Amino acid sequence: MAKVAGVFFAILVWIAPAGGALACSVAEVAGSDRLIRPEVGIDQRLIDATIRAEVNYHRCKAGRGPLSGSPALAGIAETHAKWMARAQTVSHKSRVAGQSTLKARMKRSGVRFRAASENIGMVQRFALEGGTFRIRSESACRFETSGGKPVGAHTYASLAKFIVNMWATSKGHRENLLDRRVSMVGSGAGFAARAPYCGRFFLSQNFAG
Repeated sequence: MAKVAGVFFAILVWIAPAGGALACSVAEVAGSDRLIRPEVGIDQRLIDATIRAEVNYHRCKAGRGPLSGSPALAGIAETHAKWMARAQTVSHKSRVAGQSTLKARMKRSGVRFRAASENIGMVQRFALEGGTFRIRSESACRFETSGGKPVGAHTYASLAKFIVNMWATSKGHRENLLDRRVSMVGSGAGFAARAPYCGRFFLSQNFAG
């Protein structure tokens, strides 16, 4: 039997100070039910839109307004996520020239902002977190629960839901998700094919307002 846990970190950087329950649902995103096939390529626009839908669902439940998408923020998030995947580490610092820190990434994005924050995390390609599982054939990517049910690979929707739920149950990440001062968000994903259990996704998310 084996067990893995997701890994995630948040950072909140204030660049400058900024002067009841609702009926909420996750917005439908076309194509989000597709399996992610990282060997072919990750649809970055789709993962960005699907994660944003989950973020706005949590914001709605907390009485916050929705965030709009930002291709510029998604671009720096994608670059950082891919670097983490290559390095197989979850870190707010990188070795990408001109984008080694959150402040540098925000400057590179060209987005005007008064406050900025970042959430990052790592999730297995197959939905293995949260419990024990059996390895039937790692070379064939065949896993099953302790009860014998097959464990499938993540879809865009299931990956987005999993990582945002992780962030939403962690104080620092939740503060970033629900921050009243931000108005935009962009997310990106990278994939480490050589990681255990058929690979891991590395995710990065940037907020600005």
